[in-house]
Amino acid sequence: MRKGLKTLSTSRYVLDSFAVLALMQREQGAEHIRELLRSARQGTTELHMSVINLAEVQYRLMREHPDSERELAVVASLPIGFASADEYISEVVRLKARYPMSLANCFAAALAQDLGCPLITGDPEFRKVEQIIQVEWL
Repeated sequence: MRKGLKTLSTSRYVLDSFAVLALMQREQGAEHIRELLRSARQGTTELHMSVINLAEVQYRLMREHPDSERELAVVASLPIGFASADEYISEVVRLKARYPMSLANCFAAALAQDLGCPLITGDPEFRKVEQIIQVEWL
């Protein structure tokens, strides 16, 4: 894992699938995510997401919107850096063994822990790891 990555002039956040789905489905927190995306496009914020959480977003969009081509294209165009799952496997396994959370949520938590930045979500399952990562609630 990449430890200690810091950017002094930029705010950094990890998004889980809940955050991106809130945006796509215009749910509570969508405006906050829009603001972060504007800031990311301006270069003052870095947004990160695990490819596992990206797959979760894509799956949910395809399941709920059979003609989801447009929605999938929107997600692909978002200014989010997608982190490979491979380098997080050992930490994900450790988190999954210790906390009763979904595997996808463990990937988001591992990424936030590694990058040392807040995880943005509305998923109450993350209450279980608030003592090890900073969670910003939608």
